Amino acid sequence: MANYFPVVLDQAGHQWLLRLPEDSFESWEELRQAFIDNFIATCEQPGNKYDLERIRDRRNEPLRDYIRRFSDMRLKIPKISHDEAISAFIKGLRFHEALRSKLLRKRPTMVIELLATAKNYANADDAEKLIHEDVRGAEQLPRCDDSHGRFDNRNPRRGDNRDHREGWDRRRDNRNDFRGKRPRDNDHEVNTIKHPNGWRDY
Repeated sequence: MANYFPVVLDQAGHQWLLRLPEDSFESWEELRQAFIDNFIATCEQPGNKYDLERIRDRRNEPLRDYIRRFSDMRLKIPKISHDEAISAFIKGLRFHEALRSKLLRKRPTMVIELLATAKNYANADDAEKLIHEDVRGAEQLPRCDDSHGRFDNRNPRRGDNRDHREGWDRRRDNRNDFRGKRPRDNDHEVNTIKHPNGWRDY
């Protein structure tokens, strides 16, 4: 077996093996243990029940996402009992009170029963979310487009404000025609009366 050991090693394992001094080990067991001690920190370790208990649902997180995260972590744990997995799932429910109350009233005995019940609640949550979205969409005002087909979000009762602006512009121009213009002495001599202080009556 020691002869085939270098064949299955990757580049890091070959470098570690070549750096060992000669006659470092006297048996295969010593070589195996030294290899495990050197590379155990770089390998992904299997999870345990405490890793599963750290899976908690988040605020405003869909129930289906919590079930998915819980199931992914459970698959990484090689040996865990049904009771431990069910207890960890119930403990992780903080923001889904309805499902937690259901599981506490009637506790399942198998993980498959637990996931089936949780899936039914997740389907109900998804359906309720769609209903709320439809209601909110119906309460919104209908889209109003102007005469050019462009979206107009102004108050429909007021109409087009361009008519009001054009009226204001015309009135401002009419005022500007008389602003700053004083009658000269030779203007409208027939229809004016000149007073000593300089002002005139038309």
